[in-house]
Amino acid sequence: MSNETGRNRRRRNQLGRGLCIWLAVLLGVPAAAAQAHAPDPAYLTPRPLSRTTYQLDVLASGIYAPVDAVPLDDTGAILVVTLDGTVMRYQDGEVDPRPFLSLTGRVTGLLGEQGLFSIALEPAKHAAALGGPRHLIAAFTEAGTNDLLVAAYPLLADLSGALRGAESIILRQAVPEPFHHGGQVAFGPDGLLYVSIGDGQREVAYLHVQPHVAQDLRSLRGKVLRIDPFTGGANRAYTVPADNPFTAQSDPKAASAGARGEIWAYGFRNPWKFSFAASDGALLLSDVGEDRWEEIDVVVRGGNYGWPAREGPECLLHLEDGSPVAPDCEELDLVAPAASYGHPAIDPSGGFSVTGGVEVIDPTLPSLVGKYVFGDFVTGRMWTLDRATSEVNLIMQGVGAISSFANDSSGALLVTLIDGTLARIREVH
Repeated sequence: MSNETGRNRRRRNQLGRGLCIWLAVLLGVPAAAAQAHAPDPAYLTPRPLSRTTYQLDVLASGIYAPVDAVPLDDTGAILVVTLDGTVMRYQDGEVDPRPFLSLTGRVTGLLGEQGLFSIALEPAKHAAALGGPRHLIAAFTEAGTNDLLVAAYPLLADLSGALRGAESIILRQAVPEPFHHGGQVAFGPDGLLYVSIGDGQREVAYLHVQPHVAQDLRSLRGKVLRIDPFTGGANRAYTVPADNPFTAQSDPKAASAGARGEIWAYGFRNPWKFSFAASDGALLLSDVGEDRWEEIDVVVRGGNYGWPAREGPECLLHLEDGSPVAPDCEELDLVAPAASYGHPAIDPSGGFSVTGGVEVIDPTLPSLVGKYVFGDFVTGRMWTLDRATSEVNLIMQGVGAISSFANDSSGALLVTLIDGTLARIREVH
């Protein structure tokens, strides 16, 4: 194929990457052949089928484009986030028709990979320590600007909803294109807020810009951030923990060169899903790939995860001439993926767009407890990763477009599908 054809196919593929609902399957398949070189056989690790059979028990359907599910404390309710800007409450087999929070008109949804991406509930202890109201925190693309916003909304005392009219903006990040916004927010075991932001760009020309934004510590794009919200006083919505890796206290040289203290880890393309393991608090993240590989990362303080020098286990090559994006890729000090899988043109048992992922805690799934479950948005395959052995097993396939995983307050393993389904994963006896 010509370079122009390959470039167009890559762009078409990226339109389907992440959550471009109506074109993901149609446009995701052709582009994987854009780079035809075969991978190192060592990269194509086997993923055997689990000996146990699993199925989805549908809890609710007809939810518009669900992309996140968060338990509402120990109430038994689940807050389901929809891409177009609403948070719905599911409980006892029903979805309340009244939104828990509506950001309709505030959020730009369904253009490229824009939308309302995720929410997090401020820990009650954090709010009590500050003497203020407890908040629901949301990450979304702002209508009219294309900016990625992290904003907070006070929760009602009876947990019946959140107040849109009392919005406070915690963080704003300009993004050049409607792609790769990231947009996961979650409180870690340390009580601090973690935020993922993608590189915000899909055009291949950006791969020639040095330093690439995901490697530039002066930018928040292509990073995982760690901040303490609501602690900055009248003019600041958050403070930066002093023990973050690139603060003046931790790395004076980097800080003096302009490194942003909010950064916890860097080198990501589109880290739009992450979670914390119940067993050890590890930050487990899925980074959506370009033309060949999808990856799961265990994110550590100050870690460089390689984008765009590396995609999955391979050094990334320029589509135009096959030259490496980073000539020194092999010498760079990068954190390797915990797991990766190839696009079907090089890995028929793989997929196109990774969706992370939680560590399983459901006691009714004994063979999965302690393993990390993740899936593919396009192929509908679902795998588990055993972090102790690095073994990956296929547990389900063809289930639909997987958009998120969650553990509810009882430990049940939940999954959302972009077709409107909220379901529980159950072992078939």
